[in-house]
Amino acid sequence: MRNPRWIIIAAMTGVFFAAIVWGMYTFVTSKYPGANDFFQRWNGVQAYLMRGLDPYSPTVTLSAENYLYGHPYDPNPQLDEYPGDFLYPFHLVLLLAPLGFMSYALASAIWLALLSLLIMLNFWMLIQLFKWRMSLPMMAFGIIWTLSFYPAARGLFLGQVGVFVVCMQIVAIWALTQRHDVLAGVALALSTVKPQISILIILFLMLWALRFGRGRVMLSFGVSLIVWLGVSFVMVPGWLGEWLAQAAQYTNYTRVSSPVEIVTQIYLPFLGVVGQWVITTLLLGVMILGWWRVLWKRDEVWFAWALAVTITVTQSVLIRTATPHYVIFFFILIFYFRQLAGLRSTLITVSAMIVLSIALWVLFLSTLNSRIESAANFLPLPILSIVLLLLTPHLWRKSNLVMQPPTTAETVAAHAARSLV
Repeated sequence: MRNPRWIIIAAMTGVFFAAIVWGMYTFVTSKYPGANDFFQRWNGVQAYLMRGLDPYSPTVTLSAENYLYGHPYDPNPQLDEYPGDFLYPFHLVLLLAPLGFMSYALASAIWLALLSLLIMLNFWMLIQLFKWRMSLPMMAFGIIWTLSFYPAARGLFLGQVGVFVVCMQIVAIWALTQRHDVLAGVALALSTVKPQISILIILFLMLWALRFGRGRVMLSFGVSLIVWLGVSFVMVPGWLGEWLAQAAQYTNYTRVSSPVEIVTQIYLPFLGVVGQWVITTLLLGVMILGWWRVLWKRDEVWFAWALAVTITVTQSVLIRTATPHYVIFFFILIFYFRQLAGLRSTLITVSAMIVLSIALWVLFLSTLNSRIESAANFLPLPILSIVLLLLTPHLWRKSNLVMQPPTTAETVAAHAARSLV
């Protein structure tokens, strides 16, 4: 018989989610349609399911542009308009399929409620992960802080799919540490709907699972991804080429690239392309050093630090990132806030959280040009994270996120993996 405690928690979560959906629909989406980033994805899903159209087709792209701007996309940078391309792998259609049969007002209310709930769930998972025992008032403050934090709030405003992706990454990390390996694998598979912000994290965690005999992580990830992709190719056989064609055009009209490129091309232009490649190589070198300690030397106390570096490097060297993706930095920030709280300085911890949040909002508002987000907003969190990680690896080593007794099956699998390496 199932644990009644979990049944009660699930029921309460369902009621809470329904309440968020009702609030979003009643007071926001039915009166003030928005979440433009989500609209382009929903438009493609709805076009495929309801009208039988290829979501990557020019017809669907034009319909999104006409809805968003009242006319076809205008490349004038001052207008801050983007093509209405679907732009994601086709298995996003499978993920969002239930919403494709609804009105946009209801679909966007459900999507925004889901993102909000995932952000709150991630906060709870991270304080569990780092063994941060909070009072109820502190818990309430923390939840409000996460939802109002600039990257999260902007992600909710846009309905950014990237927020869902990084939330799935945090779910996977938490699940790994709790030995919920199937959940971890499925969550990582779901994160592939935006592969450029998942590939390094997935690669590291799959190699770690192989090295330490966590076969169910690899199996659940592989099976989930094969099912996603298999069904996608059955439904639209040519989607991969169409998606890659849209992705290839993406960098031609986006105005902000990776944080490393922003530094070397905008703020320190004397560094140029050579400086960009040098910094990128150094960051990747630090990441590989962490991987080497964990995977080759089998020193699991470096796991959390190597993972944090992988997250930071991913967001720093991407061809194109977005500030809503920075929700993933909660993994790093909450770790350091936990260290402050461990010094029995709750006031200092709360103050640090407030100051950081206000600083990011002030930066955004003071550099806003019309409706265009300044490139400066992409720099503080990656730079702060890499500096802290380089200065305090000893703190991460003490966290011992995965240092739990393995099961017998995992021990046998780990011995088998060692014999192959």
